[in-house]
Amino acid sequence: MPDSSTVLLLEAGGDEPIPSAVPGFYRSYWNNPEVDWMYRTQPQDDVCLDQGAEGCMWPRGKVLGGTSVLNGMMYHRGHKADYDDWVRLYNATGWSWDEVREYFDRTESNKQVGTLVKKENHGTYGPMPIQHFKYQPQLGYDILEAAREAGFPVVSDMNDPNTAEGFTVAQAFNNNGSRYSTSRAYLRPASRRANLDVTLHAQVTKLLFNGDQVVGVVFVRNGQKHIVQATKEVCECIFYYNLNDKVILSAGALNTPQILLLSGIGPKETLLKHNIPIVADLPQVGRNLRNHLGVNFYFLLENDRNTRTLDWSAATDYLLNREGVMTSTGITQVTGLLYSRFGDRLRQQPDLQFFFNGPYPECSRTGTVAEPISAYQPDAPRSISFSGIALLPRSVGYLTLRSSDPLEPPLFYPNYFDHPDDMQMLKDSAQHIRNIVETNVFRNKWGIRSDPAYTSRCLRAGPEWSDEYVACMARQYTDPQNHQCGTAALGLVVDPRLRVYNVKGVRVMDASVMPFAPTGNPQAAIMMVAEKGVAMLKEDWASFIRN
Repeated sequence: MPDSSTVLLLEAGGDEPIPSAVPGFYRSYWNNPEVDWMYRTQPQDDVCLDQGAEGCMWPRGKVLGGTSVLNGMMYHRGHKADYDDWVRLYNATGWSWDEVREYFDRTESNKQVGTLVKKENHGTYGPMPIQHFKYQPQLGYDILEAAREAGFPVVSDMNDPNTAEGFTVAQAFNNNGSRYSTSRAYLRPASRRANLDVTLHAQVTKLLFNGDQVVGVVFVRNGQKHIVQATKEVCECIFYYNLNDKVILSAGALNTPQILLLSGIGPKETLLKHNIPIVADLPQVGRNLRNHLGVNFYFLLENDRNTRTLDWSAATDYLLNREGVMTSTGITQVTGLLYSRFGDRLRQQPDLQFFFNGPYPECSRTGTVAEPISAYQPDAPRSISFSGIALLPRSVGYLTLRSSDPLEPPLFYPNYFDHPDDMQMLKDSAQHIRNIVETNVFRNKWGIRSDPAYTSRCLRAGPEWSDEYVACMARQYTDPQNHQCGTAALGLVVDPRLRVYNVKGVRVMDASVMPFAPTGNPQAAIMMVAEKGVAMLKEDWASFIRN
């Protein structure tokens, strides 16, 4: 891209709140309308039952940096078989593991190469710092010890292709005790460029076309509608530059298809229903909605007290030294990858992941050390949860328009548990969790037991850990991960160079193009998509100049 090009970035939300950089506060901005779209799925009568008739909660970043400002910061690339299957199943030429690996490397500046991880599996010169959080609680290491006792591998690097299975303390997007979002890593260093304009609180409502060629975008800011003519490509993030391509759409797996539909690109029956002029009949826009799906199990630790982790001492340690509990996400930084009965060991593609939640650095009301969380239960045991996640669920959902009003949120139908294999995967994950819970480490050292506040309803369905009990827990305490993708997928909505089929001048660069999520946390893969997309854009520019 030549230096004379100008870029306009339109962001629906505002700048990152300063406290969002504190790793220990990673949950604090969920359900905050200033930074979260606060989306929920359409209610199903058999999932997320603990949330009543509200549907499943899907936190999504409405902020510069998107959901990288809200997520748990875990760094994982997925597995070779994931990307090879994009090619095999979706004709995504150029997106095999061997072809995308260099773009993972370009994003990453791994700070523990040679001490924890191997250089051949990581990049060291990218803009995004990757390393362990500065603090790990003893409970996290005891989870690893329990995994060993249960017969599971414990590994140092979940991104090493030779150790695809196992439990670990994960590396994360962070440096010097603070979160790194994509905005902080990529946009801030470029923010003083004269050819870059960033407009916040500007929600893109549709693309403008002349025939099948994009010519601009419409956005709403402070209640006023604005039109921008594009001279070269367009993000909601929307960016512009000078080529036949005029738009790069990077609004995420849930908002990118909404913008396409509002622009007249999508299933014709949907467009006709909402009186939207048809620009391109693309039946798969908004379809193929994928997400990782799990079950939560809740426990009490009788040998640990439910006290607040964050007090004046911890806050001072963070503010003065960038040390202590606030520099991490508690035991959430521990994870594991294993196989269900459907997992493909020959291709080293684990299809189950495990997460552990609590204790979090949440505020002490008085500032005193080890303040009880509840004044009414000063001696209550510590509450924690374990989650088993299906990484290759068979159920496929969709999203569609609620109305033609662009400020109305879309309708999300994830169709969880439509395929019976998904429940079986979670039953397999539950048996792995049971093996960890029943180790000497947890039984004797921590005094673990199931939390009756959560289990009483499902114990009526069957004995603890029975298939009936696990199915009840999965429907009652469903754990939908915030890993949505596939709604503008390679081979279905965009071609291998990320250009939207049947129109000119618009590409998509976000999680919506991934036909299914990698078997692991997707943030690294989303960044890879952007890096590869930009590389292709530059190649096309060079070809345009030559010709």
